[in-house]
Amino acid sequence: MKQFSPRISWLTFIICLGCASSSVHENTILPLHTTKAAVDGPHVFYKKHSVVVKAIARDNQQLVLQKKTYPTTKNLILTCNVPDSDETFSFGIMDSILPPNTVTPQLPEKILVISDIEGNFEAFKRLLSGAGVINSDFSWTFEKGHLVLLGDYLDRGTQVTECLWLAYKLEQEARAVGGEVHFIMGNHELLNLAGQAQYVHEKYLKNARAYGEPYENWYSQHTELGRWLRSKNAIEKVGNLLFCHGGISPELVQSGLSLDQINHIAQKYYGKNPSSPDNPERALIFDTMKGPFWYRDMARQKTSQSAVDEALTTYDANHVIIGHTLCKEIQLLYDHKVVCVDVFHEENLRMNLLETLLIEDGKFYKINSNGVKTILYPIFQP
Repeated sequence: MKQFSPRISWLTFIICLGCASSSVHENTILPLHTTKAAVDGPHVFYKKHSVVVKAIARDNQQLVLQKKTYPTTKNLILTCNVPDSDETFSFGIMDSILPPNTVTPQLPEKILVISDIEGNFEAFKRLLSGAGVINSDFSWTFEKGHLVLLGDYLDRGTQVTECLWLAYKLEQEARAVGGEVHFIMGNHELLNLAGQAQYVHEKYLKNARAYGEPYENWYSQHTELGRWLRSKNAIEKVGNLLFCHGGISPELVQSGLSLDQINHIAQKYYGKNPSSPDNPERALIFDTMKGPFWYRDMARQKTSQSAVDEALTTYDANHVIIGHTLCKEIQLLYDHKVVCVDVFHEENLRMNLLETLLIEDGKFYKINSNGVKTILYPIFQP
């Protein structure tokens, strides 16, 4: 599908004339004192032979449930309202969703890595803007650079929908100019795909009742965001850099699974019960202690240096970049071979100390939301 980027009022969805003539629009006023709902959306649900788009918007002092039904997503343009502002960004629905490559052989000149945003749109926006990934219109300006999103963009926060749609939008825009967005799955993406809502902010559970859509269905294979997330990898390699959410356990290395095999098995069982006594490889990948979505021992420096070296040798990499386990600042461990990038975004936002990892011209930097870079590791061999 061709991408469109018009400026669109946040109270409407605009589509091209070929689709508009057969669409059905409904608005319902939501009583604030009974629903406790909040502004959110859009969400795209596939219902038999139609596409249903739902959102909750504010019209003056009222909340409005918007429901719009279309026969197809062809030429469908949606708009997302930026939390607590009058800003919006618009995007087209993808023609098709294909699994990303496991390996990108060539190391790009620059890679920005952001992990564990957990629905904090303001922090996400500032980090992207500070590094020159987006402009004030939320359009991709990183040219042929790569953006790596290291999982856990769902749960806890109140702007999960906005974070996901912005990543979805930027993925299309990056590819159009030779760049790339790598969305790596984290353990909280797994939980949501499986309909587990124990870490979901109460806003979304209340909105689910207002939408008339159980929360466990929001990221099913019958939704656009669910389809998009289910295409994503557990682990990727860009140049000589490995990226995964949790880490690489010795057990994963010893399993003999290739990176492609890990991703193939992971994608096959997203949203399903991963435990299987007759499929130990499947059980290992989803294991909450040893699998790549959950493993913490690298970040906690409980893995031996020899095990780290063996992992990198096995997958022909020089470094592994991980999130998942919080640290006060970006850390380079195991002789600079393991880079931990999960920092305290919410606290750092309050103190105006946001930072993340930038890899540029063979050097590791931390970069703050004002675009100021501080070198972390002088050089590595590409």
